[in-house]
Amino acid sequence: PLWAYFDIHGLFLFLILSLLIWDTAKWLRATPVSALIANQSLAKTAAGAGMIACMLAVIMAMAGYQVALIVLPLIVWIALLFFRPRQPLALRFILVLIGLALSLTLGVEIIVIGGDIGRQNTVFKFYMQVWLLLSVAGGVAFACLLRASRDFSKTLRIIWYTPCVALVFIASLFPIMATRGRSFDRLAPELPLTLNGLDYMTRSRHYESAPNTGNSAWIDLSVDHQLIRWLQENVSGTPVIMEGRRRPSEYQWNGRISITTGLPSVLGWNFHQRQQRTFHPMPTWVDQREKNIQQFYNTADIDIAVDIIRHFDIQYIIRSGLEKVHSTAQGLAKLDRMVAAGLLDIAFVTEGGMIYQVNSDAIFNYIVERHR
Repeated sequence: PLWAYFDIHGLFLFLILSLLIWDTAKWLRATPVSALIANQSLAKTAAGAGMIACMLAVIMAMAGYQVALIVLPLIVWIALLFFRPRQPLALRFILVLIGLALSLTLGVEIIVIGGDIGRQNTVFKFYMQVWLLLSVAGGVAFACLLRASRDFSKTLRIIWYTPCVALVFIASLFPIMATRGRSFDRLAPELPLTLNGLDYMTRSRHYESAPNTGNSAWIDLSVDHQLIRWLQENVSGTPVIMEGRRRPSEYQWNGRISITTGLPSVLGWNFHQRQQRTFHPMPTWVDQREKNIQQFYNTADIDIAVDIIRHFDIQYIIRSGLEKVHSTAQGLAKLDRMVAAGLLDIAFVTEGGMIYQVNSDAIFNYIVERHR
């Protein structure tokens, strides 16, 4: 809807419209009436294009594409100014940026990437590019009009400066108000202000439940914090880690070790991975990885666990609150048996959590012996 369009692009649209009016007025002042009479056919063509654009915009708005009411007339206006005689090259470049940005905002109203969450990713990823394009064009427009305003009449200055200052002020409130609003959205409200993004984990708990195992518990995030800090301080390179997963919702505590350490894991967020691998059979491979993770933590069979470790070249295995809730007791007990067999070493242990390091030589020898 138009209110949302103005909410997002309102300041830029004001600056762009001001630039177009200013450049058009400058063009008309420099064009004698005789030139207009001599080029009646061209003027009629331009007027006809404008009318067609306006009619098309109304039709599209009636069909649900309200943004067309803004974009199509402005595109025609930009085209006329682009091709006007003696238009400076720099301003033509800015007009192209504006035209491209506006076209993108209309494009995402009509064309949407399939297999997504509605229009979400299509809009925000293209709007990010639009924001950059309009930022450049808006900056130039502001500079041109600020300089030109010296020649404005007092009344015209008031007419232009009042909405300009108001819009700049409103837009400038966003980082202040949004930061303040976001600062109240905390897992640990009592935590003092800090620049350390992981400090919330030292004072937070997270409730986990697993329909597949019937387990549920409050997870103390300080345990994961200790595991994460150990990995950050003691592990070099990019060894692959194995950490548990919750189903079906993945936008919660999944991938927490990989995300905060930067170490690669067997699988990132399932849906994000499938979004980026839409061609068959790649989504199936993603789902298969998730099943492998579930199998690893739930099976009591050491042979299966060893095959998974070998296949994904896993070096570290996480065992904490999330794994306890979403794993079977037999699956976790298997890890202890693998330590006793020398296949895994305990790299770090704290109350409620543990990190195992894979003994690659022992794993290799185990596989060799198994296949003799």
